[in-house]
Amino acid sequence: MACETALKDLILADFGKRNSVNVASLTASEIRDVILGMEISAPSAQRQQMAEIEKSTDAAAQVTALQTKTTNIHGDEIQVVTTTQYETAAFSSKSDWRVRAISATNLALRVNHIFVGNDDVKDDAGSFTYVIPKNVLKTFIVNADLRTQVVAYLYGSSPADNRQVKEIKAVAWIPQRGNNNTIELPAALPKHDFLLKDLEPLGWIKTQSQELNHLSPADVTTQAKVMAVHPEWGPQSICVTCAFTPGSASLNAWELTVAGFEWGRKNQDVTGQHQGFTPSMTNRVQLLLSDRILGMTMVPEGGVWNYGVGLTQSWTEKMPYTMTLDKPEGFWAACHRPNAFLNFSAMEGDDAADVENSLE
Repeated sequence: MACETALKDLILADFGKRNSVNVASLTASEIRDVILGMEISAPSAQRQQMAEIEKSTDAAAQVTALQTKTTNIHGDEIQVVTTTQYETAAFSSKSDWRVRAISATNLALRVNHIFVGNDDVKDDAGSFTYVIPKNVLKTFIVNADLRTQVVAYLYGSSPADNRQVKEIKAVAWIPQRGNNNTIELPAALPKHDFLLKDLEPLGWIKTQSQELNHLSPADVTTQAKVMAVHPEWGPQSICVTCAFTPGSASLNAWELTVAGFEWGRKNQDVTGQHQGFTPSMTNRVQLLLSDRILGMTMVPEGGVWNYGVGLTQSWTEKMPYTMTLDKPEGFWAACHRPNAFLNFSAMEGDDAADVENSLE
């Protein structure tokens, strides 16, 4: 016991000599830490660290206000005062649009593997068979996106020898603003005095990220509301879904039943619960692909139809538009996201290369 006490006194005396500390001022916990060999800083060093922490706390407590003046598109001056760092941080989206744009370039490979679902098609005297040309279908797939929904209206007519067959002759790309789950469409239908004169509206075609065994409640609501507002969309109007399955595309055509039309017309549910919906509200119809007939594509004048990427603020449901015969621009085309290319014109410095326009 005396040996242990003498060894403890020796250790404490050595610690007090090296750190210029009075051993009698040490607490019981500090004495235990010293005997166990832990590194104990001198009280002067501890006080210095405490003072530095207090200084940093005082500096953080001081609020620095930053006033920013900006001007909007209407010429109004806006003054914003920020007091925290996160308010001045630049916004960064979690969705990497560059990866999505590069992935969309591979859609051309899917047109070689297109599957049409004709299972459980009702076969009665009043059913119609819809024929879609491969050229307009390929154009629709190539200019779409893997995740954001894309919509186009279908127009066609019946051949003279068979009124139960509807041949799709035109695909109209209308202005739209979509996301992964829903799509916003303009209130007015496309019109053209010459190109759509002898064609009847047959419905619409849309993309979706996964294949379903029935038409989704949101699509039932959309089609029912269009049919209720526009009488020219008759009972023969269909919805063709193009689902991007791995390495391929799957097509299915659906028509609304009377119960589905009434439910979708009255549906006002925005929470996604869709109470009262049943998969039996839609019926699958027969869809055929053909390379013997050709179709045409129509786009709004100016070529801009996608308002879901960079033109979100310009979208309005009542926007007027006129159609013209042309090839549609891609989903990620420059005209659909002009803000992404504004930095290219802000080249500064003497080392910038001189750009010549060989066409002038």
